[in-house]
Amino acid sequence: MKMNELSKKYEDYVIGLRRELHMYPEISYEEKETNLVIKRELDSMNIPYEDVGDGYSLIAEIKCSEEGKSIGVRADIDALPMQELTDCSYKSKIDGVMHACGHDAHIAMLLGTAKVLSEIKDKLKGTIYLCFQSAEEIGKGAEPIINALNKKGGVSEFIGLHIWSLIDSGKIALIDGPVMAGVQSFEVKITGQGGHASRPDLCKDPVKPACDLALKLSSIPGNFYDALDNSVVHVGMVKAGTKSNIFPDDALITGGCRFYKDGGAEKIFSQIKRMAEGTALTYGVEAEVFDISLTPPTINHHEQVMKARKIVEQMEGLELDLEQERLAASDNFGTYLQSYPGFYGLLGAMNKEKGVIWPHHNSKFNLDEDVFVKGVEFFANYVYEFLSK
Repeated sequence: MKMNELSKKYEDYVIGLRRELHMYPEISYEEKETNLVIKRELDSMNIPYEDVGDGYSLIAEIKCSEEGKSIGVRADIDALPMQELTDCSYKSKIDGVMHACGHDAHIAMLLGTAKVLSEIKDKLKGTIYLCFQSAEEIGKGAEPIINALNKKGGVSEFIGLHIWSLIDSGKIALIDGPVMAGVQSFEVKITGQGGHASRPDLCKDPVKPACDLALKLSSIPGNFYDALDNSVVHVGMVKAGTKSNIFPDDALITGGCRFYKDGGAEKIFSQIKRMAEGTALTYGVEAEVFDISLTPPTINHHEQVMKARKIVEQMEGLELDLEQERLAASDNFGTYLQSYPGFYGLLGAMNKEKGVIWPHHNSKFNLDEDVFVKGVEFFANYVYEFLSK
């Protein structure tokens, strides 16, 4: 199959759709209009779909000419609560909301892939599930899709691409093993006894143990957890008090830990609890540690990565980036890879000549639109190779 020619047919469609989505971004669990745009496009292709979960996720289904294996392909659909500061003609029209992570491109590429696969489904056997996931930015949305797929019998493989603005256009990273870190978010509430700052001996000041604990937690990687796992424990907020001469009753610490090995969250979290309890005992206060959310590491499967690399080697205009290291950023695509074999690739979209240089989650973030068609071609090639008769 000349998948490059089929994909090229829809290049303008993909770019135009991405621009439309970029102008009207919606944050997690509020992607109502985005959901309607996706349905509009699927309806135009006569592809059936169903809503999934309590957000705006949906699964579309392409049945091929014969029964066979099944494959899931995912695009996340939510944007971020931040103001766009680019000067592009299609900048966000929604105040304080921006597609600053490329999810608009993910949607457009998957719908472009749907057009290509609809043309060749008679040459394939099996089922293709196009999964549009709500609320990825807050670590939600994956489980309802997995549950829905499992009711259908599960899938043989599950794949995805994240467009990446810090990898050169024309390159794709297909990393064997861990590709993105897991993250465990936590809160520590320290409860003391407030009073006048002139008499700390009559109070149980929660501020000092909060500050002490915030410093101690950074010592966990390498000292209390696997030195061979590139882990991080970070505190992003310490909140306490209302006035300089008042000891408050309590203080709050919020943070997270990042890791690449399965089981890392439990081991690090248990050490956070021990440190919090020990620090509280030292200062005569109480500490409660809360497990807020967990996103597992994204760990690619060897067999599927090797197949994907062979496909890239046969494509024109796309080459493997074998130097790209795993990312400390997180994405709950790892949840799918705990259930099904597959991979999560990183499709480069940085173009210095075009000024496309800003990182993800930056107010000036943008993408080289020329790479979208390569994402479509890659997806279509992989599915074709997997389901061809």
